[in-house]
Amino acid sequence: MRTAATVALVLLIAAPAPPSNAQSPTGCNTPQDACALFDRFLGAFNRRDWDAFRVTLADDVTAMLDSPDHPERLDGRAAVEEFFHRIFPPAGSQPRQPSRPVLPDKLLVQDLGDAVIISFHIRFPDAIARRTLVLRRTTLGWRVAHIHGSSFDLPAH
Repeated sequence: MRTAATVALVLLIAAPAPPSNAQSPTGCNTPQDACALFDRFLGAFNRRDWDAFRVTLADDVTAMLDSPDHPERLDGRAAVEEFFHRIFPPAGSQPRQPSRPVLPDKLLVQDLGDAVIISFHIRFPDAIARRTLVLRRTTLGWRVAHIHGSSFDLPAH
């Protein structure tokens, strides 16, 4: 199941920002601007739209992932992009949707002012993947400053 959990980590990320009066596709609604960025991040990931995905990241983004290939923290845009770029289609090819888009479960949004912490679960029949994003307000608007993923296998019934 560790492979499915790793895939879920990579499936971290539904549509462009919704109109202000619409329900967010992820269930994140407040604070509105930060939630719009989260929706764009996850939507771009689910659509495998590289250009839309990468602009959501802060230049100094960090990531701690539950991938056995990357047991240590990834520091900076280049390192984080290198990891995620492997699951996106090559430049110039048609984006493809994953077989299972990320659908946040038990979403929790903690508004700290110029930072927002968003955590959620991704459920599988035999595992739970846990994800946390830290969003930070920048001069360019909200950006993803940190991504954390951990997963665990559920006990067999």
